[in-house]
Amino acid sequence: MINLISALLFSFSANLDNIAIGISYGIKSIHITAFKNIIIAFSTSLFTFISMFLGSYLAMFLSENIANKIGAIFLISIGVYSLFKEIITKKKNNTDQNKKEIKAIGIKEILNIILILSINNVAAGIAASVAGINIICATIFTFIFSFSFLMMGNRIGTKATNYRFMEKYSNILSSLMLIAIGLIEI
Repeated sequence: MINLISALLFSFSANLDNIAIGISYGIKSIHITAFKNIIIAFSTSLFTFISMFLGSYLAMFLSENIANKIGAIFLISIGVYSLFKEIITKKKNNTDQNKKEIKAIGIKEILNIILILSINNVAAGIAASVAGINIICATIFTFIFSFSFLMMGNRIGTKATNYRFMEKYSNILSSLMLIAIGLIEI
Protein backbone atom coordinates (compact mmCIF):
# COMPACT_ATOMS: atom_id res chain seq x y z
CA MET A 1 0.00 0.00 0.00
CA ILE A 2 2.86 2.38 0.86
CA ASN A 3 4.45 1.57 -2.51
CA LEU A 4 1.20 2.48 -4.30
CA ILE A 5 0.92 5.73 -2.34
CA SER A 6 4.57 6.54 -3.08
CA ALA A 7 3.99 5.90 -6.81
CA LEU A 8 0.88 8.10 -6.72
CA LEU A 9 2.66 10.92 -4.89
CA PHE A 10 5.73 10.65 -7.13
CA SER A 11 3.63 10.86 -10.30
CA PHE A 12 1.51 13.68 -8.91
CA SER A 13 4.61 15.65 -7.96
CA ALA A 14 6.53 14.94 -11.16
CA ASN A 15 3.63 16.22 -13.26
CA LEU A 16 2.65 19.38 -11.39
CA ASP A 17 4.74 21.34 -13.89
CA ASN A 18 2.19 20.32 -16.51
CA ILE A 19 -0.31 22.71 -14.93
CA ALA A 20 2.07 25.66 -15.26
CA ILE A 21 2.97 24.69 -18.83
CA GLY A 22 -0.70 24.29 -19.72
CA ILE A 23 -1.49 27.69 -18.20
CA SER A 24 1.38 29.35 -20.04
CA TYR A 25 0.14 28.01 -23.40
CA GLY A 26 -3.46 28.88 -22.52
CA ILE A 27 -2.45 32.44 -21.66
CA LYS A 28 -0.87 32.65 -25.12
CA SER A 29 -4.23 31.45 -26.50
CA ILE A 30 -2.75 28.16 -27.72
CA HIS A 31 -5.14 25.23 -27.29
CA ILE A 32 -3.71 21.76 -26.59
CA THR A 33 -6.11 19.27 -28.17
CA ALA A 34 -6.94 15.98 -26.44
CA PHE A 35 -5.10 13.97 -29.12
CA LYS A 36 -1.94 16.06 -28.84
CA ASN A 37 -2.19 15.92 -25.06
CA ILE A 38 -2.30 12.11 -25.27
CA ILE A 39 0.89 12.18 -27.35
CA ILE A 40 2.57 14.40 -24.75
CA ALA A 41 1.35 12.25 -21.83
CA PHE A 42 2.43 9.04 -23.57
CA SER A 43 5.90 10.44 -24.33
CA THR A 44 6.37 11.74 -20.79
CA SER A 45 5.25 8.38 -19.39
CA LEU A 46 7.61 6.53 -21.72
CA PHE A 47 10.60 8.61 -20.59
CA THR A 48 9.56 8.11 -16.97
CA PHE A 49 9.34 4.36 -17.53
CA ILE A 50 12.76 4.23 -19.22
CA SER A 51 14.41 6.29 -16.49
CA MET A 52 12.80 4.17 -13.77
CA PHE A 53 13.86 0.99 -15.57
CA LEU A 54 17.45 2.26 -15.66
CA GLY A 55 17.17 3.14 -11.97
CA SER A 56 15.91 -0.36 -11.15
CA TYR A 57 18.86 -1.82 -13.07
CA LEU A 58 21.22 0.27 -10.95
CA ALA A 59 19.40 -0.89 -7.83
CA MET A 60 20.19 -4.53 -8.71
CA PHE A 61 23.81 -3.88 -7.77
CA LEU A 62 22.89 -2.54 -4.35
CA SER A 63 21.11 -4.07 -1.39
CA GLU A 64 17.44 -3.11 -1.17
CA ASN A 65 18.00 -1.08 1.98
CA ILE A 66 20.96 0.84 0.53
CA ALA A 67 19.17 1.35 -2.81
CA ASN A 68 16.08 2.74 -1.03
CA LYS A 69 18.19 5.14 1.02
CA ILE A 70 20.20 6.31 -2.02
CA GLY A 71 17.01 6.81 -4.05
CA ALA A 72 15.34 8.62 -1.17
CA ILE A 73 18.36 10.90 -0.76
CA PHE A 74 18.32 11.64 -4.50
CA LEU A 75 14.59 12.46 -4.37
CA ILE A 76 15.16 14.77 -1.41
CA SER A 77 18.15 16.35 -3.16
CA ILE A 78 16.20 16.92 -6.39
CA GLY A 79 13.33 18.41 -4.36
CA VAL A 80 15.64 20.70 -2.34
CA TYR A 81 17.53 21.77 -5.47
CA SER A 82 14.29 22.50 -7.35
CA LEU A 83 12.88 24.37 -4.37
CA PHE A 84 15.92 26.61 -3.99
CA LYS A 85 16.13 27.14 -7.75
CA GLU A 86 12.48 28.19 -7.81
CA ILE A 87 12.83 30.50 -4.81
CA ILE A 88 16.04 32.12 -6.06
CA THR A 89 15.04 32.67 -9.68
CA LYS A 90 12.04 34.91 -10.17
CA LYS A 91 9.89 34.28 -13.20
CA LYS A 92 9.13 37.27 -15.37
CA ASN A 93 5.57 37.37 -16.56
CA ASN A 94 5.48 39.29 -19.81
CA THR A 95 2.07 38.24 -21.01
CA ASP A 96 -0.13 40.19 -23.36
CA GLN A 97 -3.41 41.00 -21.65
CA ASN A 98 -5.20 41.61 -24.95
CA LYS A 99 -7.70 39.00 -26.15
CA LYS A 100 -6.20 36.79 -28.84
CA GLU A 101 -7.66 34.26 -31.21
CA ILE A 102 -7.29 30.71 -29.87
CA LYS A 103 -4.80 28.68 -31.95
CA ALA A 104 -4.11 24.95 -31.95
CA ILE A 105 -0.75 23.83 -30.65
CA GLY A 106 1.83 23.02 -33.33
CA ILE A 107 4.39 20.25 -33.68
CA LYS A 108 7.23 22.51 -32.50
CA GLU A 109 5.39 23.31 -29.27
CA ILE A 110 4.50 19.64 -28.72
CA LEU A 111 8.16 18.65 -29.07
CA ASN A 112 9.19 21.45 -26.71
CA ILE A 113 6.67 20.32 -24.08
CA ILE A 114 7.72 16.66 -24.43
CA LEU A 115 11.38 17.62 -24.06
CA ILE A 116 10.79 19.86 -21.04
CA LEU A 117 8.54 17.40 -19.21
CA SER A 118 10.66 14.36 -20.04
CA ILE A 119 13.90 15.93 -18.84
CA ASN A 120 12.03 16.99 -15.72
CA ASN A 121 10.97 13.38 -15.04
CA VAL A 122 14.20 11.54 -15.93
CA ALA A 123 16.26 12.33 -12.82
CA ALA A 124 13.28 11.94 -10.54
CA GLY A 125 12.34 8.67 -12.28
CA ILE A 126 15.78 7.16 -11.73
CA ALA A 127 15.79 8.22 -8.09
CA ALA A 128 12.23 6.98 -7.55
CA SER A 129 12.95 3.51 -8.89
CA VAL A 130 16.17 3.23 -6.90
CA ALA A 131 14.05 4.17 -3.87
CA GLY A 132 11.80 1.21 -4.68
CA ILE A 133 8.75 2.93 -6.16
CA ASN A 134 6.76 0.58 -8.42
CA ILE A 135 7.61 1.29 -12.07
CA ILE A 136 4.31 0.17 -13.61
CA CYS A 137 2.14 2.08 -11.11
CA ALA A 138 4.30 5.20 -11.44
CA THR A 139 4.15 5.02 -15.26
CA ILE A 140 0.36 4.64 -15.29
CA PHE A 141 -0.11 7.46 -12.76
CA THR A 142 2.35 9.61 -14.74
CA PHE A 143 0.21 9.22 -17.86
CA ILE A 144 -2.98 10.06 -15.97
CA PHE A 145 -1.55 13.10 -14.16
CA SER A 146 0.35 14.35 -17.20
CA PHE A 147 -2.79 14.31 -19.34
CA SER A 148 -5.08 15.71 -16.63
CA PHE A 149 -2.78 18.46 -15.39
CA LEU A 150 -1.82 19.70 -18.86
CA MET A 151 -5.49 19.82 -19.89
CA MET A 152 -6.50 21.54 -16.64
CA GLY A 153 -3.69 24.10 -16.89
CA ASN A 154 -4.49 24.84 -20.53
CA ARG A 155 -8.16 25.42 -19.72
CA ILE A 156 -7.29 27.65 -16.78
CA GLY A 157 -4.90 29.67 -18.94
CA THR A 158 -7.35 30.17 -21.81
CA LYS A 159 -10.26 31.09 -19.53
CA ALA A 160 -8.54 33.27 -16.95
CA THR A 161 -5.44 35.06 -18.17
CA ASN A 162 -5.07 36.80 -14.80
CA TYR A 163 -4.97 33.50 -12.88
CA ARG A 164 -1.35 32.95 -11.82
CA PHE A 165 -1.56 30.93 -8.57
CA MET A 166 -0.88 27.46 -10.03
CA GLU A 167 1.67 28.79 -12.48
CA LYS A 168 3.46 30.56 -9.64
CA TYR A 169 3.43 27.81 -7.02
CA SER A 170 3.33 24.47 -8.89
CA ASN A 171 7.14 24.14 -8.96
CA ILE A 172 7.39 24.84 -5.22
CA LEU A 173 4.64 22.33 -4.42
CA SER A 174 6.28 19.75 -6.69
CA SER A 175 9.64 20.24 -4.95
CA LEU A 176 8.09 19.86 -1.50
CA MET A 177 6.33 16.67 -2.56
CA LEU A 178 9.60 15.14 -3.85
CA ILE A 179 11.19 15.92 -0.49
CA ALA A 180 8.21 14.33 1.31
CA ILE A 181 8.37 11.18 -0.85
CA GLY A 182 12.09 10.89 -0.14
CA LEU A 183 11.46 11.21 3.59
CA ILE A 184 8.71 8.56 3.41
CA GLU A 185 11.03 6.17 1.57
CA ILE A 186 13.85 6.55 4.14
